[in-house]
Amino acid sequence: MGVANVRATFSTPGQAIRALMQQVQAEYAEMPGLSVTLSQAQRLWAVDQRTCEEVFSRLVCSGVLRKTTKGHFVRA
Repeated sequence: MGVANVRATFSTPGQAIRALMQQVQAEYAEMPGLSVTLSQAQRLWAVDQRTCEEVFSRLVCSGVLRKTTKGHFVRA
């Protein structure tokens, strides 16, 4: 029996941002060498540019990720 891929519905944009932040952090914890650009992250997590920028900005500000000189986001 497989698990269906279901998109959650959030009542506020803040909830969606927090949920995506947790998901991105989990992916980086699982794959410590992960290095993605914002464009790649948008495709990987199927989110719009504005949401992706907000999530990655928050993760950089909180010290979870850092942005390389080539524009890749890696673990801090």
